[in-house]
Amino acid sequence: MTRALERVAVFVLNDPQAVLYKSITELADEAKSSEASVMRFCRELGFTGFQTFKLALAQEVATQQQASNSASGDVVHDLVETARIALDETDRLLDRSVINDVSAALLKARHIEIFGVAASAITAQYLEYKLARLGLQAHCPRDPHLATMAAATAGPTDVFVLVSSSGSTLDTLRVAQSAHASGAHVVGITNRTKSPLAAVCKSVLLASWPETPLTGGAFPSKISQLLIVDALASAITLIDPSRLELIAQTALSVTDRNV
Repeated sequence: MTRALERVAVFVLNDPQAVLYKSITELADEAKSSEASVMRFCRELGFTGFQTFKLALAQEVATQQQASNSASGDVVHDLVETARIALDETDRLLDRSVINDVSAALLKARHIEIFGVAASAITAQYLEYKLARLGLQAHCPRDPHLATMAAATAGPTDVFVLVSSSGSTLDTLRVAQSAHASGAHVVGITNRTKSPLAAVCKSVLLASWPETPLTGGAFPSKISQLLIVDALASAITLIDPSRLELIAQTALSVTDRNV
């Protein structure tokens, strides 16, 4: 191997677990190499790219750790503990000024578009629901083409909230890039600061606990994102207390749907 590839190899061998949670940019930076060198490293090992290498690495690490997956033998306790750590870390990572800025932008927005795919779509739909309870009409398209078309016709008074744990999901990134080019306020909810999504966002809300190729939609990552959604909703009511009355109104509107 060249020296650049060797640095990547040494980093992977020394801490394979850490590699699972890194983007190609993060690995290149920490290995003091380049993204091109990381790609060459993966291809020399017979993989088509970084993601296929990470998937194989994740399978290998999971096999080695299978016997010690549960530290206490109590899966519920372990989930609660990982959730607590994820929430504490997200609390530490979240910039309160960004929460306030995004909340204010949502209140002033002419149109709000929220988008995420797969597990991130759950977070996107939850944000749509929370905003509806506050009287803010948002659209959460389930089709990436519809989201892209909305982004292409957006304007400066529109807010686009894009959810992606990795920050590199292609459909989500294309919507973000199109909305950015249209002049909209683009907000990213992600678990990676160094990602293509974060690079095009005006505001980034960082959740803890990034995912591996085998843990997409994992509980700690998801609960961190849901915390951000609730933080935005709470900040909106602090900025505009009249929104609390709308919560009561929306609750009343569906009371006949309960037994």
